[in-house]
Amino acid sequence: MNQPPIDSNVPLPTRYPFAEMKVGDSFLVPSGVTRQSVAVAASRYGRKHKMKFSTRKLKEGGFRCWRIE
Repeated sequence: MNQPPIDSNVPLPTRYPFAEMKVGDSFLVPSGVTRQSVAVAASRYGRKHKMKFSTRKLKEGGFRCWRIE
């Protein structure tokens, strides 16, 4: 049986742009994604990388996630 080739240095796709965010940056949470799932992902990423995030419901509907520290 042939083995599939092994690839090196292929970045893992990310669901949210936490790594590219600067303090004050935000993104609109895609529809169909719960606020809680984004908040948990942001919290975990923030603990690991010494960053803080905040999610808020928008008056016009939907949610937004900000990098605050």
